[in-house]
Amino acid sequence: MASQAMPVRSVLTVVVAAMLIVVAGQRADACGGFFCSNVPVNQNVEQIIFRQDGDQVVALVRIQYQGDAEDFSWVVPVPGIPEVTTSSELVFTSMDSLTRPRFRIQYEGQGCQQQFFDEFGGVPQASPASDGSAGGAVTILEEKPVGPFNVQIVSSDDPGAMAKWLRDNNYDLTERGEELIAPYVAEGMNFVALKLQKDKSVGDLVPLKMVYKTSRPMVPIRLTAVAAMPDMGIIVWLVGPARAIPTNFPHVVVNYAKINWLQQFGLYNSYQTLVTQAMNEAGGLGFATDYAGPGAELSDMMPEVETLRTTLDEQAGQLDPAQGLVGIARTAIFPQTKLSSLFAERLPLPEGEPLFAYGNTQRLSELFSFVQLRLALESIVADIRSQIIDPYEDGLRVLDGEPYVTRMFTTLSPDEMTLDPCFGYNSELKDQPVERVAILHRECIFDELHWTLTLGQGTDRDGEVIDSGVGDIMPVVSEANAKQSSFRDMRFIPENVDPMLVPTGSSPYVNQRTNCGTFSLPMLAMNLLGVGALAWRRRRSRWGVAHSHRVRTLKA
Repeated sequence: MASQAMPVRSVLTVVVAAMLIVVAGQRADACGGFFCSNVPVNQNVEQIIFRQDGDQVVALVRIQYQGDAEDFSWVVPVPGIPEVTTSSELVFTSMDSLTRPRFRIQYEGQGCQQQFFDEFGGVPQASPASDGSAGGAVTILEEKPVGPFNVQIVSSDDPGAMAKWLRDNNYDLTERGEELIAPYVAEGMNFVALKLQKDKSVGDLVPLKMVYKTSRPMVPIRLTAVAAMPDMGIIVWLVGPARAIPTNFPHVVVNYAKINWLQQFGLYNSYQTLVTQAMNEAGGLGFATDYAGPGAELSDMMPEVETLRTTLDEQAGQLDPAQGLVGIARTAIFPQTKLSSLFAERLPLPEGEPLFAYGNTQRLSELFSFVQLRLALESIVADIRSQIIDPYEDGLRVLDGEPYVTRMFTTLSPDEMTLDPCFGYNSELKDQPVERVAILHRECIFDELHWTLTLGQGTDRDGEVIDSGVGDIMPVVSEANAKQSSFRDMRFIPENVDPMLVPTGSSPYVNQRTNCGTFSLPMLAMNLLGVGALAWRRRRSRWGVAHSHRVRTLKA
C-alpha cells in the first residue's frame, strides 16, 4: 500500500460516481462514471447524498445495475485516499419519499352539480436512483474487500497508463473514456475502482459510502459523458450549514403555470418533464431545488432503527421458523431486492419452485425440514442486522445535529457534460417546501360555473392567478400557459456561508462570507444580462465550455 496520496487541487475537488441511464435492452460500452462490459443497465436517475463538516465530506452513492455479476465494474474519481465502506438502500428510499415534490389542488367555493370535478371526485394528490511506481505507471494505493465489493484505490500521473490499467483489469474503457479520464488525472485525483467479489450476485449490490477531505462537494459529471443517455436525471441531496446552491451552474426556478394541475395522475412525472424543458431553454446547465429545509424535520420522519430491530426480533422469536421466514418475507420496510438475495442465498428453493413459496408457511414446511428452516432463519436475521439495519443506522448519521438539507434536481445530456457541478451554501434563501399547492376556486352563478386557478404554497408565487374560465373545467394546460417559458427565473446565487467556519448540525443557517473562488465575475455578469437576453439552444450551447474556461482561469 502506498503511504502517500497524490496531490489534490483543493478548488476542484470531489466526489461521487456519475452513473448512466440506459434503457433495458440497449448496450453500453461504459456506464457513465462507472464502467461495465457491454451489459444492459437500467437506472432512472443518479442519486447522491453529501454531508459536509468543515473540510470533510461524506458521500453516499446509490448503485443500480442490471446484468451479470462478473461484468459489473465501477470507477469514480476522488480526491486523496477516501475511506470506503458500504451504506444503506433504505436511506435513499426514505430520503426520496420524504423530499420528492408533491402537488395538490386545494378546493374553495362550491361548483354546480355534475361539473367535471364534482362528478369525478376531484384530483387525488400525486404519489409522493500498481503496477509500478515510476512516472507514467499506475499505483495501487489501497486494496481491500468492502461488503460485496473488491475495492482498489489507484493513481497515476499518466492518463494513458491509467486507461491501460483499466483495460488490463477488465474495465471496458473506450477511447472516449480515456479522453474523459485525462482531466481528472491532470487535476491529481485518484480513482476508486470496484468489482463484485466472485461469490456475490447483482442482488448483493448496496450503496457506497466514501469519506474524504475537500472544500466543496462536486459531481464528476464529465466522465459520465462517455456513455450517458439524453436527459439523464441527477438528484443530489446536500446536508450542510445552510441551504445549498450550485456555484458554477445557474439556479433555475420552473414555471409552475405549466404544470397540468388539473390532471389526475403523474404530476411528479410532469414536473420532471418541466424541469428538463426548463434546463433546455436555460442553456442546458442548471439545477432546480426540489426541497430545502431543516434536517431535524426529516430525521424525525425517517424509519426508526428501533422499529426495524423490533420488527425483526418479533419474527426471529417465532417458535415455528417457517412463520418467522414468511413474516420477514412479507415485511415491506426492508429493501425487497436485498431480502430476495438473502433468501436465495440462505434458503435456495428447488429448481422450478416459484418465489411465492417464501410467503407460504405450509409450502416452506413441505420443502424444508425444521432444522433447515431454523438455521436459515437465524442466518437471514443475522444478515439483515449486519447488512440492512446497521448500515441504515450509520447512514442516518448524515442527519445528525441540526443540519440543513437541500435536494437539487437536473437533467443533462452527454454534450452538456462539460463542467463538473460544484455546490456551496447561502443562508439568505428561504425554505422550499416539499408540497406545491394550487387553489381551485369555484362559484356557481345562475347554474353556470365560474372558476379560477391560483398558485399557492411552495410555488413562491402565492396568490397569482394562472388560469380562469366559465363552464366545464378540463384537465389541460391552457394555451396561453403552454406558450410561456418553462422557467420563471434563472440566476447565479452567491455563497455567503463558509462551511470551513460554520459547523454543520450545530450552528445552522449562520451568515458567513466566504472567498472560495467559485462565484466569479463572469457569473455575475451573466446574471445581470437577465433572462430576456438569453437565447441559448441546449444542444448547441457554447456557454458551458466558455464559462468553464473562465471559472478555471479565475481559480488558477
